[in-house]
Amino acid sequence: MFFDPPFGGFYESAMKVLRALCILLGALLSGAAAAQESATFSCPVGKADIMKYFVMNKSRRSQHYLTGSTNSVYTQVFPNEDFTPQGYWFWIKSPKAHGFDVKVFDRDRVYMRATELIWTDNTTFKRFTRDLPISERCVPEGQPGAEVRVADTRFDFYSSCKVYKSSTLGTAVNSLDAPELMNVGGNVGQAWTRVLHYRYNCDKDFQKCADEEQFFLANGLGLWRWKHFRNGALLKSTLMNDLTQGEPTSDLPCPESYR
Repeated sequence: MFFDPPFGGFYESAMKVLRALCILLGALLSGAAAAQESATFSCPVGKADIMKYFVMNKSRRSQHYLTGSTNSVYTQVFPNEDFTPQGYWFWIKSPKAHGFDVKVFDRDRVYMRATELIWTDNTTFKRFTRDLPISERCVPEGQPGAEVRVADTRFDFYSSCKVYKSSTLGTAVNSLDAPELMNVGGNVGQAWTRVLHYRYNCDKDFQKCADEEQFFLANGLGLWRWKHFRNGALLKSTLMNDLTQGEPTSDLPCPESYR
């Protein structure tokens, strides 16, 4: 023998509403957890988030940049937090965004993505076919970072935001020095700095690298010195050691350079 539930259809309708509310609540809680996850990142105990060295911190970069005798560097981070699990950032080298680097980060590593080609035309640039890893995201506190070897260094040339040819940089070997208290000079003074050694045009055994670029990265300030060596001889260098108020007046015109 079967009995109808009390109030018949009303009971069934109430149960349907309750189930819908439970589903909605579960979705809201899941979304909140995902938002919290996307907004925070921390390294294991004994390791440091290398992003603290690669980019100027949020409180400074919103209104300040580093300038020097050759060029400047404005830092823009997406998302604009210190620091999310993944994202990308720009080093803009002039107020009108002529001259730029695009780099990327995730939970595991930091990568190179793109750089300017013709300084006066920021619709021209070079972009790696696959983002090129240069450092681990979490590095030992007070110690050097692990060496990163890269076999695939293919990249594309762009003009008017479109690819027109491709090339390669041999193999690459990247390493990160332990932090050292260095005199930045200018109005900055001393700052704890790690030096990234980006070696490329190496042979198939990751030896005999023809080119090396050195990036001097200060905790909380980011890039303040850059050097380029070829076969051991210094080709170019730039020093940016004056913290100045201001922001770029132009944006990068080609989404293909950073997305």
